Amino acid sequence: MAKSDQELPEGFRQLRTQVAGHTFEESNSEAVGLLQDSKAGCVLKPLGKPECGERELRFYESLANAGASGDNDLLALLRGHVPRFYGPLKLVVNRRERTFLRLEDLTRSYAKPCVMDVKMGKRTWDPESSVNKRKLEEAKYVMCKQKLGLCLPGFQVYLPKEEHTQETTILRHGKDYGKSLNVEGFKQTMALFFNASTSDSKSRRAGSELLLKEVLRQLQEILSWFQRQRLLHFYASSLLICYDYSRLGDPSKSQSLINGYHQNEDDPATWVRVRMIDFAHVYPAEQGLPDENYMFGLQSLIDVVQSILHR
Repeated sequence: MAKSDQELPEGFRQLRTQVAGHTFEESNSEAVGLLQDSKAGCVLKPLGKPECGERELRFYESLANAGASGDNDLLALLRGHVPRFYGPLKLVVNRRERTFLRLEDLTRSYAKPCVMDVKMGKRTWDPESSVNKRKLEEAKYVMCKQKLGLCLPGFQVYLPKEEHTQETTILRHGKDYGKSLNVEGFKQTMALFFNASTSDSKSRRAGSELLLKEVLRQLQEILSWFQRQRLLHFYASSLLICYDYSRLGDPSKSQSLINGYHQNEDDPATWVRVRMIDFAHVYPAEQGLPDENYMFGLQSLIDVVQSILHR
C-alpha cells in the first residue's frame, strides 16, 4: 500500500524519525510502521507476531512493575535506560484492529533530530529460533557483527550544507547501507553521525565533544547495569541513539520543553539520549550467566565512541 494511501486514526501520523524496523513503505500490505501521537508525546509500536509481541509487552509490563514491592530492584534500575511505557492501545489501521505499545517519544522536543539504531551482539537469534532462522541471521551484517558485535539497520543525521553556514541537509540510510559496511566503514559512519568530522566552527566542535561525552556516559551506565545483572539475556535488541543537531552550535541553548516543564538547559541529557529498544527476544538468563553477547557489542560501541572523541 502506498504511503499516501494509509488509513490512520485521527490524531495519529507516521513517525518521521523511524530509521529501522517494519515500515508502511514495505511491499507487504500488512506491514505497519511506527506511529506518532504528537499531542500525547507518544510513539506507538505495533506488536509483532503473537509470541514476539506478547514477549515484548510482558517485558515492558515487568519493567513498569519492578521495585513496587521491594523485589526486582535491579530490573527497576533499567527503567531509566528504556523509553517510558504508557501501556498497550488498540487502534484500527488500514481497516484492521491492531495492538500497539505506547512509548515515550524520545525526540519530541528536538528541532533537528538525529537518530541511529544499533543492533547489539554477535548472536541475534534467540534460543527458540529454528535452524533456518539461525542461518538467516548469521548471514546478515557479517563483517561488523562478528568483529564488533554490532549491526547498523539505519540512521538519519543532519549535516551542515556548507562550511561556516547554518544551513543543513539531512542524510538517511537503511539496512542495505549497514550491510555493506566493514569495521572501518562502521567507525567512519559513527563519526559522521556524531558530526565529528563536520564540526567546522569552534562552538560546533565543542557541541560535538559534549555530545560524544554524554553518549559515552549513558553507554557506560548501561554497561554497568549489564555487569551486575544475571536476570535476562537480550537477543536482536537495539540501542537507539538520539540527539538534537540544533544544539551542537550552542549546547547551552534551551530548547527542551518536556511534559510541560522546562528542563535544565545546561544538562546534555535533555538533548542526547541513548535508550535500549526492541525486546521481542528477551529471555531469562541461561544458567544465571551474564549476557556476554550483549556486553561484547556494547563494549565495542564504547570503544568506537571513545576513539572518535580522542582522535
